[in-house]
Amino acid sequence: MEILDKFQGSLLGVAIGDTLGRPFEGKLRSEIYANFNTFEEFIQNKKNLFKTYTDDTQLTLHTAEALIRGNGFNLNNFISEYIKWLDDPPIGAGYGCISSIRKLKYGIPWENAASNSGGNGTAMRIAPIGLFYYKDFKGLKSAAIKSSILTHSHPAASAGSIVIASAIAYLIDKDPKLRFSVDQFFDVIISSISGSQEEIWEEFVEILNKLKSNLHVSIKAGLIKFSQIGVKSPFFIEDYLGHAFVHPYAISTVVCSIFIFLKKLNSFRDCIFELATAGGDSDTVGAIGGSLAGAYFGLKNIPNDLIKLVKDYKKILKISEELHKKFELRY
Repeated sequence: MEILDKFQGSLLGVAIGDTLGRPFEGKLRSEIYANFNTFEEFIQNKKNLFKTYTDDTQLTLHTAEALIRGNGFNLNNFISEYIKWLDDPPIGAGYGCISSIRKLKYGIPWENAASNSGGNGTAMRIAPIGLFYYKDFKGLKSAAIKSSILTHSHPAASAGSIVIASAIAYLIDKDPKLRFSVDQFFDVIISSISGSQEEIWEEFVEILNKLKSNLHVSIKAGLIKFSQIGVKSPFFIEDYLGHAFVHPYAISTVVCSIFIFLKKLNSFRDCIFELATAGGDSDTVGAIGGSLAGAYFGLKNIPNDLIKLVKDYKKILKISEELHKKFELRY
């Protein structure tokens, strides 16, 4: 497989999923589907709703730029790129990310700046690390943790980042015409966080095993089952019990994104449509799942109309090329 095609596919996948999911953030899946007969028709008729992506894509691109500048993970480059994001300006930013990065801007050391958030704000931006380090698992895991704890000190956030980066690394050299072993896929992502002394990481391993044994259920049933998995009081939302509403907790979002991706391996379009209409934190499910779908299907299998829907898609392709060049020089 052409690796550049997969780099471009993954970063564009983030942006497409984010763009398509943004109008549905905070809505129940049932509410979303009440708006249309087919999502494709809805996009054509309501293009004004899909004018931009959010902080998910913005921070993914800044992560890529930091890797390009440093030829890999460099703490100072990551800090300065994330501070630059404040001038973009941020679109739909989560509290954990923006509060931490504002502190970094004012010179507070990163150890004190990070919020104790287990949110999905680090898994949503991790794709460039999964791409750049796809041949170097030790480097991947180290960079995933270091980039995550800059803003989110909670172990759920770093675990979610490692799992998604590992999944992307696994998918890069897989041919969508030939499929891949789902068992092997789970072996890779589960082993990436296994054997830790961290209780939440071990809980996440159990949840991933539960996901693996429930891939037979429908997408709606799976989202109802997993949309708040791992979420503890007082953050669990009782009103959404029995509904598809993906919680912004890292583990819940990552599990739901992987679930939808594995249920829709037939085409990028079908996969991204399901991801973006998941319900709840739909833009981040779109971004995280889009990073997986793009890494698997590659740019050449992403429909042109979806590429052109993305704001600044040419800039994203250019950043993908630069990241790929740095990868080739290093590895």
